[in-house]
Amino acid sequence: MKRILLVDDDKALNRSVDILLTLDGYQTLPVYDGEEALQKLLHQKFDLLITDLIMPKIDGIELISKVRKLNSTLPIMVISGQLNNRLVNLLKKQEIQYIITKPINPTRFRKLVRRAFEECDQN
Repeated sequence: MKRILLVDDDKALNRSVDILLTLDGYQTLPVYDGEEALQKLLHQKFDLLITDLIMPKIDGIELISKVRKLNSTLPIMVISGQLNNRLVNLLKKQEIQYIITKPINPTRFRKLVRRAFEECDQN
């Protein structure tokens, strides 16, 4: 079973995404800030990280940078309502291939998660 770490300080959104992914058969662990996410990543194995960008303690950009140093192959998906060209370019430099805007479209989101796993399984 694929394990996904969900990181978003919006508890309602995090819960909705958690339910959606659980219904699709994934094992999820929701956390609410980048610092908590980093601690989980240091002690547990995940197959995908889904993170917001704007969060307390450690924001998504800093979290991604730290994760890349710990595990350069972990697939990362970004969900954000604050995307602009500068942020998208910064994410692409961090090799983030999976970016979705808030509010999320559940169908599109589910397809993107499946695609992330399919592409990882091919490599």
